[in-house]
Amino acid sequence: MNLIQKFILFLFIFNLKINCFNKFSKTKNLNKINNLPGLESEINFNHYSGYLQVSNYHFLHYWFVESQNDPENDPIIFWFNGGPGCSSMDGLLKEMGPYLVNPDGRSLRLNKYSWNKNASVVYIESPVGVGYSYSEAWSLTEIDDEQTAKENYEAVKQFFEIYPSFRNNYLFISGESYAGVYVPSLCALIVDGQNEYPLKLTGMMIGNGYMNSRLDIDTTIKFAYAHGLVDEKLWQLMREEYGCDLSMMSNYFCQNKVEEIFEFVWLGGLNPYDLYRDCDAFSPLNSQKMHALRRGLLPTKINERIVAKSIMNRNTRSARFINDDLNNVTEVSSNVATDPGIPCLDDSDATRYMNLKEVRQALNIPSHLGNWSICNEDVSNNYNQIYSDMSPFVKKVLGAKVKTLLYYGDTDMACNFLLGQQFASQLGYRVIKNNFLNFGRRRNFIHRDNKINSKFTLETIHPV
Repeated sequence: MNLIQKFILFLFIFNLKINCFNKFSKTKNLNKINNLPGLESEINFNHYSGYLQVSNYHFLHYWFVESQNDPENDPIIFWFNGGPGCSSMDGLLKEMGPYLVNPDGRSLRLNKYSWNKNASVVYIESPVGVGYSYSEAWSLTEIDDEQTAKENYEAVKQFFEIYPSFRNNYLFISGESYAGVYVPSLCALIVDGQNEYPLKLTGMMIGNGYMNSRLDIDTTIKFAYAHGLVDEKLWQLMREEYGCDLSMMSNYFCQNKVEEIFEFVWLGGLNPYDLYRDCDAFSPLNSQKMHALRRGLLPTKINERIVAKSIMNRNTRSARFINDDLNNVTEVSSNVATDPGIPCLDDSDATRYMNLKEVRQALNIPSHLGNWSICNEDVSNNYNQIYSDMSPFVKKVLGAKVKTLLYYGDTDMACNFLLGQQFASQLGYRVIKNNFLNFGRRRNFIHRDNKINSKFTLETIHPV
């Protein structure tokens, strides 16, 4: 190649990079939220909403809030809600976002406990089909744990192409519930891809994570017994006379009793998110979240039994919310074939807000998309779970010296703290510190492999 040819090649590559930079810079500007409906208070950070193309036909919706402190240097967190099939906007608008939705479903209030006080946070609606994420060639057969991990990884890379100034910040991947699958599988891909696409992966954080399917069954029964939901006579029959392996349901008696206990936990009027918290019996929209949780966290046979019974006793107020031409968000009857579940937490406020026309416009949502829902039943019903134990993924991430935190609320039944304790213990790491705190318990583990030390913390949290 002569000098002229080299110069032409240089100009071509330089021009290509300039065009890419201009493209992503334009995308960032177009995705900026200039006026968020319902937010009357002044904010001191930038926020954005748009789409990340993760395959030829799949587009994941994200909502990005910069840190209120020092966005140039503060860590950046990617957040995923679970299900599978539930929206990360639940985390943003109902949990730890900078603004929380009010009961009227039209206004927002500032959250003094927001995570973006000291970190930038990206909330991604995943997998495709959840919330405002969509496919141009819809196919439910390709939605599984592996595909979700690959598309989440592509979403992370696409994000940093649009916002390159954040790529050198410390990176944390976080989520809750079934994100106990999403987060480690994504982090493992980031670790494997460091040579090709280096990122400062610093930590992963999982709240009440679904880490192991067998342990989830076993510990749910033990949790129920320890909290007085299973009487002593039945417990002794199961453990002593019939020798039940709770996770395997080894005979008809054991299987039947395990199913009965799960049925009571999920249909007995209890709040699976918080045993001691009231269950709102008039919360029609939360049926979608409850269905998605059960579909993702319960064994198939147990879930089918619960579905059959819940349809027989269906809640006539089960409904979805729609947005009419006058921007009125109202209830409509849900499909009679749809399992309504037992609703506990009222998500109608977030659903109303996310379906307001002015909100959709502010968030850059395409006009052809349908209504937003807290969980997508089609995704939940058709999602293919292929990872039953996340130990190999967690060990790979720890082996890459990535700090790991598992934290569990001690009254959550959906993914209980005993699951977290047993999962952490069976990893085989040595406990180096065991603290009893005024709000719970913290256990620090050390992973030593080929002279590589990495920190792993399990924390059980008691609300005060």
